[in-house]
Amino acid sequence: MISEKTLEIVKSTAPILATEGEAITTLFYQKLFANHPELKNIFNMANQSKGEQARALADSIFQYAVHIDKLELLGDAVARIAHKHASLQVAPEHYPIVGRFLLEAIQEHLSLASDDPVIIAWEEAYGALAAIFVNTEERIYQENEAKFGGWRGDREFIISEEKEEGGGIKSFYLNAKDGKPIATFKPGQYVGVKVRPRDSEFTAIRQYSLSNAPNNHTYRITVRAETHAGNPDGVVSHFLQSLQVGDSLLLQAPTGDFVIKHPKNDLVFIAGGVGITPLISMLLAKIEQEEDVSKVTFIQCCRDKNHHIFAKELKALQAQYGFRYFVSYEKGSGSGADVEGYLTKEILNQWLENKQTEVYFCGPKSFMAAINHTLQTIGFKENQLHYEIFGPTLTLAE
Repeated sequence: MISEKTLEIVKSTAPILATEGEAITTLFYQKLFANHPELKNIFNMANQSKGEQARALADSIFQYAVHIDKLELLGDAVARIAHKHASLQVAPEHYPIVGRFLLEAIQEHLSLASDDPVIIAWEEAYGALAAIFVNTEERIYQENEAKFGGWRGDREFIISEEKEEGGGIKSFYLNAKDGKPIATFKPGQYVGVKVRPRDSEFTAIRQYSLSNAPNNHTYRITVRAETHAGNPDGVVSHFLQSLQVGDSLLLQAPTGDFVIKHPKNDLVFIAGGVGITPLISMLLAKIEQEEDVSKVTFIQCCRDKNHHIFAKELKALQAQYGFRYFVSYEKGSGSGADVEGYLTKEILNQWLENKQTEVYFCGPKSFMAAINHTLQTIGFKENQLHYEIFGPTLTLAE
């Protein structure tokens, strides 16, 4: 239980964190990696190089300061972060290390003494938050381990099949090397994939949404090769593209909280680019469970025909099961697309007549921000809209 004095002091630091938070977290990461370079095996160094992780952490700390007396308001954010931590194998022993250097960064940047009330208050507040995450993550680890076919930590998988999807995107079909069953998953979840890229001193873990329907024998991940080859943000995706059938990967058990919250027949899925991966899993699961999908609307946005992944699969499923399927190409509408250009409120208003249903969407952040705004403009409420962000950011706000 956090003391009233600590609640008051931490809340009072929110305005300072709003302006100084990113500088503090940038200093924190410098200190952390200088003293514990082994943690580079866990953290996404591409996000570090672009400053995204520091900005995301700064926002999280600010939100914690603002809502420390009403932590229930942070429930969704805690769940999302805890699932991501579980896919990275974050352990209880990591939290004291992080806490030490975070407090040092606050103290140093704000020129505070070690016994300043702000430092003492944040030490207590951080301890309380760390306990929440340790407990939440342990529950995730235990649930995954207890599942039929479940496990904890690394498990070796073999690439049993690979398929070119077009546009620099490839699907990998993965089976456990030990030949035993694997844990099922909730459609929309992801796996942590651990590799050691060539010429890299450290391992790297990336999260990839599962793009097939849940089963106990095969996972499918669908990976786009990032465009900046040679830069940190493309290291893992390009390494995966070089792998072949028979090669192995280490996987963490499926995690993630981007799942269908209220199962119903009337749902909308809107995919941008490779963001289709968790959404096609949701659709395939409903079909395999023999649910009525005739009222489902699936909207797929692609750069062009060459980037129209899963086109044959989705068109065949639409013909067989009768869900509504619309396609938008950024360029070129005469060869497989219903419209050319970005989705406007007029188009979405026409395609989405039922404004009471729930919408699940995923894609580049700018795409999702635009979709989120447009959907609310035409009558959807915020609590009807659900999205997955690939990366450290917690919200669609810029």
